[in-house]
Amino acid sequence: MNGPIEIRGFQQPIEVDIAPRKPEFRTPATEDSFSDMLSRAIGSVDQAMKTSEQGIQDFAAGRTENVHDVMINMQKAQLSFQLMVEIRNKAIEAYQEISRMQI
Repeated sequence: MNGPIEIRGFQQPIEVDIAPRKPEFRTPATEDSFSDMLSRAIGSVDQAMKTSEQGIQDFAAGRTENVHDVMINMQKAQLSFQLMVEIRNKAIEAYQEISRMQI
């Protein structure tokens, strides 16, 4: 079965493409360095924190009445920050374990 499949029974038919795809292999020249990846991840957490803070300020000032979006943004920021802290803790733990290894 190559090509799209049409699923009926809904208001509008849904087309799903299940054709096999050739895997994409990345060469070292196209891969990002670890520091680039880490910088983007930290920037993403920072952006989530700023978005959350701006939403809180807008809600407090009465510029928005959608408390649900404010709470969702706050939870996203909190979870992304907690994940970043846990990754940092695991990296420190791994470094300490490697430094204790006998050569």
